[in-house]
Amino acid sequence: MMKRFAVVLAIVAAAYFIFFNPIHARWLPFGKQQTSAQVTEQVEQIDIQTSSMRTKVVLGSGDQVTARLTGRGLVDVRKIGDTIQVRTQHRQPFMFWWNAPKLTITIPKSYQHQLKLAVGSATLDFHGETSQIYQKLSVNVSSGSIQLSGVASETVDASVHSGTLRIRNLRAPSAHLVVRSGNARVDRLSGAFSAQVNSGNMKIGVAALHGASSISVNSGNAQLDMPNQADFRLTAKKSSGIIQSKLRLKKEKSEDHGLSGVRGSGEYILKAQVNSGILRID
Repeated sequence: MMKRFAVVLAIVAAAYFIFFNPIHARWLPFGKQQTSAQVTEQVEQIDIQTSSMRTKVVLGSGDQVTARLTGRGLVDVRKIGDTIQVRTQHRQPFMFWWNAPKLTITIPKSYQHQLKLAVGSATLDFHGETSQIYQKLSVNVSSGSIQLSGVASETVDASVHSGTLRIRNLRAPSAHLVVRSGNARVDRLSGAFSAQVNSGNMKIGVAALHGASSISVNSGNAQLDMPNQADFRLTAKKSSGIIQSKLRLKKEKSEDHGLSGVRGSGEYILKAQVNSGILRID
């Protein structure tokens, strides 16, 4: 009986180490972890991907990308070629739900190259500074949510597969926004954009328009709020669905398949296409 009990205990202990792999077990996969990496002149991209944990990204004064994790989970910061990668792993037994992991990632305030943020079944918050301009910002929400504020980038690629994306005070000469399923909201966008809603909901509030822009709705709902002082030439078409507009336009033409008109000087082109769903323009 005692021998059988010892065998069972050994099996349970082995299973625990295999599945939950404590950080101190350096001899197991994902055990040799690093929590920081130096940002040198050769680093062109910081790539952050998190899952199943609450994550906050903050700016720091040093030259290191660092990760500080509390609660049960694993994190690894590693420089690979010209990229610094941050990866997480959450192996938490259900009985430890009260010890949910929280991760804080610090990136240098001086860094201005490519920044990539992705979450799966997680949350991520990042409050940047619009005086700091990234070369490219990539955002991907497969599930969970990302909240950004005060971010400036030469180009932005943001995609929501499922979950929620919220951006406040975004400055970008070129922003590409896609909602495949889920929800996206951008408030106080300055620049130009191309937006696409395949399914789900999207709302874009434009603070200042500085370039040709477009929005298409294949299915779902989209709302576009334009500033009173914007200068654009609107062409909105629909093959199916609904286009609703409260804009006061010069040379306005409203037909069954769309509407067109001019706001202000008409400096920029604004195109809208609705294949199915609803688009509201205010």
